[in-house]
Amino acid sequence: MTSSEQYVAHLCQKSFLPFWNFPNPIGKKNKELCDVLVVCGNYILIISVKDIQVSNHTDENIQYERWVKKAVEDSAKQIYGAERFLENVDEVFAKNRTNKISLPSKEERIILRIAIAFGSKNTFPLPYGDFGQGYIHTFDEETTSILLNELDTISDFTKYLIDKEQFLKGEYFSMPKESDFLAFYIQTGLDIDEKVDSLVSDGGLWDSYIESEEYTEWQKLLPQSYIWDYMITQLHDYHISNETSDERRNELEEAVRVINQESRINRIELGGILDIAIQTKPNARMLKPINDAKHCYVLMPLTSKNWEGKEAELELRCVVARMENPTVERVIGIGFGNNGNGQDHYDICSIYIPEMSEEFIAHAKEIKEELRYFRNPKISHSKAYRKDEFKGFGLW
Repeated sequence: MTSSEQYVAHLCQKSFLPFWNFPNPIGKKNKELCDVLVVCGNYILIISVKDIQVSNHTDENIQYERWVKKAVEDSAKQIYGAERFLENVDEVFAKNRTNKISLPSKEERIILRIAIAFGSKNTFPLPYGDFGQGYIHTFDEETTSILLNELDTISDFTKYLIDKEQFLKGEYFSMPKESDFLAFYIQTGLDIDEKVDSLVSDGGLWDSYIESEEYTEWQKLLPQSYIWDYMITQLHDYHISNETSDERRNELEEAVRVINQESRINRIELGGILDIAIQTKPNARMLKPINDAKHCYVLMPLTSKNWEGKEAELELRCVVARMENPTVERVIGIGFGNNGNGQDHYDICSIYIPEMSEEFIAHAKEIKEELRYFRNPKISHSKAYRKDEFKGFGLW
């Protein structure tokens, strides 16, 4: 990988975590498919990175035309070629040519195309839009860093790309930097009272935003959200290695995928609740679904008292939680603690039950009565966390 490709891959791994970030996957004729492929849920992000130095030609227009051709248009060709290959396959090989990357079903895929162009020193305007076979987002070095650091969850990043693409259809758009549009997006949600056919700014929106009190307050909330990221990373590191089979990898990926699709604002709430559970070590905690989500969580500390039967207990608690939350379809159980030898341990359980049968409800009630799981439930929700008690679990 080139240094620019490594940089982008590192940012993607930081933002989307190791399960879903694949540098240099293999495509047609055993050749590189693209520079980075991100696959999570129904989303496929095809990313092409070009690092092209500006020519020494004396005419700046010719400099620009040559650079755009090599740094942007060539990326567009690679992206479209990768997309054509993916249309006919259900999986692709990872860079090591051993592990396979499972793709979402062809009917449900949402493909997002991203061209990242290095080398212009952020001085050239970037063409964007449909280069012939679908909309392509184009970013430079500065934009890439800002976007993947500010929108550092798969949900936040893909929502931004989709919202921007829809908003700019048929509109005239002129802003010096992508980061200015990002500031506009964050502060307005693209909810504008009057219909507009053009959007023009002379710049400075991003610089003003990061100096605002709104941005300062947002930054204060972020640290507790990183507990959620930390926990996902630990699940990956604990359960996944180079020797892990594709079957086991896909099984765990499916369970963790929902957790990773939580937005940053949801992770602030969930991280706070998880931090309290770590501090107080209740038998278990049931979390109500956030924002009418179709899933909820069970958090269960692992101790010497429940160590031997921890997997079974976590699963049975998830069964009871499904009964107690009739609007959800999935319950995800997360076990966390210490194995008694000073080593952290993380377990995960996921049950998917779209509709509860009478038999299931009867079984869940029996578990609840016999094992006393959540007989007097203290159900946590988004208002339960307390920022002043946040201890920075695993972060400092």
